[in-house]
Amino acid sequence: MPVDEEPVARPEKTPGFLQRRSTRRAVVMGTAGIAAAGATAAVIGLTAEGGAASPVSGDVERTALLSTTPAAPATPRPSSTAVVTDARLRAAHLLRRAGFGGSLAEIEEFAGLSREEAVSQLVDFDQVDNSALDARITAANFQLTYTASARGQLIADMQKWWLTRMAYTARPLEERLTLIWHSLLTSQISKIGGQRASWMVWQNELFRKHAAGRFDDLVQAVAKDPAMMMYLDSVESSKEHPNENFPRELMELYTMGEGNYSEDDVRESARAFTGWRLSRPPFLSREERAKLSDAERLERQMEIISTYRPDFVFDAREHDSGEKTFLGKTGMFNGEDIIAIIMEQAATGRYVCARLWSELAYADPEPELIERFEGVWKNSGHSIREVVRAILLSDEFYSERAYRGKVRSPVELLVGLVRGTEIDLSRDVAIAGGAARTGRSNFYSGMDQVLFEPPNVAGWAGGTGWLSSSTFFARANFLDEFLFPRGRGVVTFPALAGLPADAMVSAAADRLVDGDLAAASRTAISVLVDGIRNPDERAATAVYLVAASPEFQLI
Repeated sequence: MPVDEEPVARPEKTPGFLQRRSTRRAVVMGTAGIAAAGATAAVIGLTAEGGAASPVSGDVERTALLSTTPAAPATPRPSSTAVVTDARLRAAHLLRRAGFGGSLAEIEEFAGLSREEAVSQLVDFDQVDNSALDARITAANFQLTYTASARGQLIADMQKWWLTRMAYTARPLEERLTLIWHSLLTSQISKIGGQRASWMVWQNELFRKHAAGRFDDLVQAVAKDPAMMMYLDSVESSKEHPNENFPRELMELYTMGEGNYSEDDVRESARAFTGWRLSRPPFLSREERAKLSDAERLERQMEIISTYRPDFVFDAREHDSGEKTFLGKTGMFNGEDIIAIIMEQAATGRYVCARLWSELAYADPEPELIERFEGVWKNSGHSIREVVRAILLSDEFYSERAYRGKVRSPVELLVGLVRGTEIDLSRDVAIAGGAARTGRSNFYSGMDQVLFEPPNVAGWAGGTGWLSSSTFFARANFLDEFLFPRGRGVVTFPALAGLPADAMVSAAADRLVDGDLAAASRTAISVLVDGIRNPDERAATAVYLVAASPEFQLI
């Protein structure tokens, strides 16, 4: 039977046209004749050349993904000096990059502000009331500590907790920076163990606390963070056997980058971090153990271990207190001294400024541009807030090269959809879609980004690597499960309710892609939406097809 043909028998149990997964996927992939299909095929084709996961060139990323045919390698890079002048487009761009997107009202508000006023409202977030988010989190009652009876719920709730924060915060830059530090200063639940999963929540709170402070303080704090110490084996480092994992990644990935230190520096700094330990968990007393069966004792002890919050402990007996030479300096250094020396290096300022620029604007920034931000880094005492402020105020941030020049990550896709369409989701559907129904914690893992579980110590590579033929299909599957959760009806969109088909598609495009939807795609989607009777399904279909468009894959 054709995918768009309704069965004759028992019509009362027949799902609507776009309520059937096969039909929705056919529409997105082009079988139903949507004009956007050519562009969708281009997204897949660009990444599939030479293998399903082959990314497109960074130089042609924006132009290629917006094209209806695969772009030639010679496509010129968009200008980093030509500035986007439209106030509304600039506001939407700022809210996407310094957060995860904004509602129409927020975009209009920011469009009416000066550049300095808009940036200050985002960067100086400590002054912004976030009590509404706190109330939402409290009401959701997420399970964030391990219990034997709810072990399967913990990790899923941790992810939903953070996604809820990103979707509903009044301080979007705070959550954006928290995500940046999570991807830079990585740890993984799979390494530290599910019973210690709460340690990742504490680390997340640490990132949020230091999100825009001095980078020195952030690194000093995360070096003693229990999840980090377990992840990179600092807890095992002794004077007899110095462990090089943390000091190596500290220099190579976290602060300076390759080529700015020697293997001798790695070995010497490893000696400085010896003796770093965590306090031990409490244990059952002899009297308590006597009252419990073996199984009860094991379960009780595991609960104690999983809920205790260890403190940093320095064990002088395991520390190598001898003289060390590191990055040209000699002394009886400890771990804090090593970090302080790293922070003095010019390479550190250059590396951190380049990383922040690449996260917020575009990859491979011009060296002279980073030099400008290095000056801010030095003059502000290594303030993350002031470097980010300078980035968001720069002309280059609003350039054609930066505007919609990055591929949207899975988290940005999910959170941007919620913030842009102003969905008010309960905890059950809550940012979880199929996860609430299936109990899976990795409901969006097919898109290759799972919070609290970066792929490796280098974090997520990002960029065009987010899109391949397989991950694009995963995005379509996620949108399907998120907007049309089986057995729960469709997600409703009050902001689109009651609009005619053309206006509904335009409203969805305005909220999600700055209104930049190909005319042929807009017309074809409008025709399809106009043929759907159920008002909730009409709105969800319009959002689904715009969110599955190539245009929405860019941020």
